Amino acid sequence: MVTEEKPDSQERHRHHRHGGHMLIPAGVLLGLGIGLLAGYPGPGVLIGLGLGFIGSAVLALQRSAPAGTEGMTAPSPRPRIGLVLIGAFLVLVGIGLVWAPPRFWPVIAALFLILLGLLFLFRAFIHR
Repeated sequence: MVTEEKPDSQERHRHHRHGGHMLIPAGVLLGLGIGLLAGYPGPGVLIGLGLGFIGSAVLALQRSAPAGTEGMTAPSPRPRIGLVLIGAFLVLVGIGLVWAPPRFWPVIAALFLILLGLLFLFRAFIHR
């Protein structure tokens, strides 16, 4: 008798999630390479990192959509809005470092990071 073994759901879930997060280092490396060619390696890394976050969120949303439920009303997958917001901010900071006055962006970046940290603390205490 041959029995089929199903893969462990945690192992399958971990393998499933791994591919989407590879977009982040890929974006960093691509941004660094393009930034080096353009003469702006720092902003290139930020833009690539931001695009990696956005791509990771989009890919996670596509993968979490239930298959075969075209006509049925299924619960919609939870959007990864945090990754999209962080990605968009990093892209804007990267672009701003090239085109905006240098004194403007460090203040905005610091305020954003402080607010993001407070958001993480708030969410940690809410989910207790």
